[in-house]
Amino acid sequence: MVGVNAAIWAHPWDLVDEGPERAAERLATLGIDEVNLATTMHSVQTLNPHNPERKTFFADASEYFQPDWDRYGEITPDVNETMGDDDWLAEIAAGFEGTPVDLNSWGATFHSSRQGQRHPDATLTSPFGDSLVFGLCPSHPDVQEFGVELTGDLGDRGVFETVEMELADYQYGTGYGWHHQEFFHRLGRLGEFLFGLCFCEHCQDNARAAGVDVERARQSARAGLTDRFEGRLAHDTDVGGWLMEHPEVFAYADARRETLTELFGAFDDVLGDTDFGYYFKMGGLGDDRMGVEHSWKHGLDLAGMSQYMDEATVLAYHSDPTVVRDDVHTTRSLVDAPVRAGILAGDPIVHSRAQLREQVEAAVDAGADSLSFYGYGVVPERNLEWIGDVLVTIG
Repeated sequence: MVGVNAAIWAHPWDLVDEGPERAAERLATLGIDEVNLATTMHSVQTLNPHNPERKTFFADASEYFQPDWDRYGEITPDVNETMGDDDWLAEIAAGFEGTPVDLNSWGATFHSSRQGQRHPDATLTSPFGDSLVFGLCPSHPDVQEFGVELTGDLGDRGVFETVEMELADYQYGTGYGWHHQEFFHRLGRLGEFLFGLCFCEHCQDNARAAGVDVERARQSARAGLTDRFEGRLAHDTDVGGWLMEHPEVFAYADARRETLTELFGAFDDVLGDTDFGYYFKMGGLGDDRMGVEHSWKHGLDLAGMSQYMDEATVLAYHSDPTVVRDDVHTTRSLVDAPVRAGILAGDPIVHSRAQLREQVEAAVDAGADSLSFYGYGVVPERNLEWIGDVLVTIG
């Protein structure tokens, strides 16, 4: 087994609190080649076991750099309040300059409940007309402009090898959690898919232009959800089978692929010589995740996207190494780009050095071109040591 490029995800507050120079030196000692630095993040609370200044961090969805405000239109970045007038990206980039550790940008581009509440007309919209504030809709021109300019703003900094994204798509279902969520009904995979299928005016216009009977599709989606609410449709109803019986809904969902592929082309174009990467297999941990083969539910056309991606990251967050291996195999078969395997190096997936090694070996044996570990500030010291030990054994 030969050594592979290894990255680690990191939040800026952990690097700033530790000191960027010290953090870079420590990461290099562990065998880490790159840091995937959070620059645009959803709302979060993190537990920070080895942070010298704080043990938890709260943040609403925000950006962790000072934007070039003149670039933006109707939707503008939300600079993190704790960072204030500082520029954590600039501070970290300066600290990492001249070290052997490179920086990548990591951003959840359209997953912002703060933006969604401020711009409800630009959010994903359920078949019943509800604004799903956790996600901006990629069909909306203002959202597209924001995404392209944010991407260009990051790329033009000249400090990143790659700009990596997640959730710059139609996301999925009821989202990724909310404060004190009260969901006392199991939607199942079909229900989640239908609930999150966006029927904003721009998605409807795009589908009509593709020849889809939009009103029939919306009525079918509503009826399917109502049947699930009332128990007439089982929670484990096969999604593919149901769509075969309701081809208008499939056609409506399929019409989104061209919109996203064109948008990803714009991301790639604005980045110029900076590489562009995207994350796949979203929606939870272990068996709760959706496989890469279900990316169409997010509106993603893997073949079409491949022409614009320099790297595809599969989030192989599962305790069974066989599943990790399958994740990498599947991604390699569906995406024509180098594949990076994302490994969660902590609870609830990994509890020992041996487990982590099994995960890494499975990914590398399956053909992963590189690795990313989650994550620098959120796992204990011993887990970081495991990462270093495992990288030595595969080197």
